[in-house]
Amino acid sequence: MNIAILDDSKEDLRQVKSVISSYYESQNTSADIHLYSSAEAFFTKYIPGFYDLIIMDIYMGSMTGMDAARKLREARDTAALIFISSSDSFAVESYDVQASYYLLKPFDPEKLCRILSTIQFRQSQNSRYIELISDRTPVKIPVRSILYVDTYRNAVQVHTTDAGIIRSYITFQKFEELLEGMKCFLSCYRGCIVNMDHIEKSTDEGFVMDNQELVTVRKRGSNAIKKAYLEYLFSSDSDK
Repeated sequence: MNIAILDDSKEDLRQVKSVISSYYESQNTSADIHLYSSAEAFFTKYIPGFYDLIIMDIYMGSMTGMDAARKLREARDTAALIFISSSDSFAVESYDVQASYYLLKPFDPEKLCRILSTIQFRQSQNSRYIELISDRTPVKIPVRSILYVDTYRNAVQVHTTDAGIIRSYITFQKFEELLEGMKCFLSCYRGCIVNMDHIEKSTDEGFVMDNQELVTVRKRGSNAIKKAYLEYLFSSDSDK
């Protein structure tokens, strides 16, 4: 795990690093932790895609944590984001940058550990893949690359981040069985499911994905669908 912690408070940097180090040591997982006193210092050494997890304060001088998060997402960086702040003023806005969690200072170390457990579980899920037959050829599709899935005529269409649309003549029900236990998928309407890890924002019409495509949701039950997404986004339940 490559982890960055951004905070202009030396004491907060030390405390967050201590909790994270102890957690990953207990999990027998190697964690390479980098500390930065500002967002500007972070971006002088930033390599897109290098970090698995970025934890940052909101108020850090000329570039805030929210500004830094927007810059990361504009670079298509998919690192998990955790905000730790003395103010809840940006809690709602953090949805727009796909923050996984928003903690208030002084934070509860046990709660941070539960959050780390959830993130670790999600990332392990993202290393999985499914197998389909497309054009009579076996294809392995990494779960993390799936944006959303819908149907066209008699085919299931898997919209991916890197391989375009992969079509397979399998029933949608059979396809859903391949995703059993993967909590990142959400049904938007009959014959369409979305990977919530790729949702950039929720709108009145549906979900805008991180490739800017809009996936609509059914009108009946739309509030429940969007609530399920928000619960997934900010859940600290390690069994997710």
